[in-house]
Amino acid sequence: MIIPYILFHGECREALDFYQEVFGCSLKMAQPYGDYVPEGLTDLPPDLDQWILHAELEICENTVWFADEAAAPAVRGDNIRLTVTVPDQKEAQELFDRFGEDKRIVLPPTKTFYSTFHAEIFDRFKIGWNIVANEMPT
Repeated sequence: MIIPYILFHGECREALDFYQEVFGCSLKMAQPYGDYVPEGLTDLPPDLDQWILHAELEICENTVWFADEAAAPAVRGDNIRLTVTVPDQKEAQELFDRFGEDKRIVLPPTKTFYSTFHAEIFDRFKIGWNIVANEMPT
């Protein structure tokens, strides 16, 4: 099993709220840093106790882990793409739309030889998403 782990730097709570809205899922668990301070860190954010040490969402029947990286800002963007498959073009379009106006479209919704809908976007947190319908074109 491979579990995607998406890292933020103080925005994890906001991202969790956003993804729950986009995917219509519920938070499985979220643990803030609280009194925990990672060993060896000296330049800590003042609100570290409110940052997310570990959280989990169930997205499209897959567990995805999330956290705020306290050691240094996570490099966002080009190092990960997540692909979400949904049953059909209608559901894919609805999901694409729920990412909102501030998504950056890399591949607009496209009919391909393998799907009635394939799109690639970067969301407002600069995470890359492929949205693919399992529905084959006729």
